Amino acid sequence: MNLLKISLIISFLGIFFLLFLSQNQKQVNSYQELSLGENVITKARIVSINSYDSFSVIKLNNNITLTCNCKFKQNETIIAEGKVTEYKNNKQIQATKIAIKNDI
Repeated sequence: MNLLKISLIISFLGIFFLLFLSQNQKQVNSYQELSLGENVITKARIVSINSYDSFSVIKLNNNITLTCNCKFKQNETIIAEGKVTEYKNNKQIQATKIAIKNDI
């Protein structure tokens, strides 16, 4: 019986922790809204892509640049999650998760 109670408590703590993590992301729509170190989500259309050996640099139509190690096509609309970093005095999103969004 004690094992069941401990399992339930750990399960509830895990659920609350996941809920806290999901609320810790900020929706951004423009470059001016980016703050270093923040976890953010943005939805936009791909304007240009520069591919390198191990990653791609993607420019979005909301003037946000993101880096990732995945392949997309120009004019696709995506939802990107990641952390705001800085490269050569410019803020960018280092994407951890990207999905194609067809109904934006």
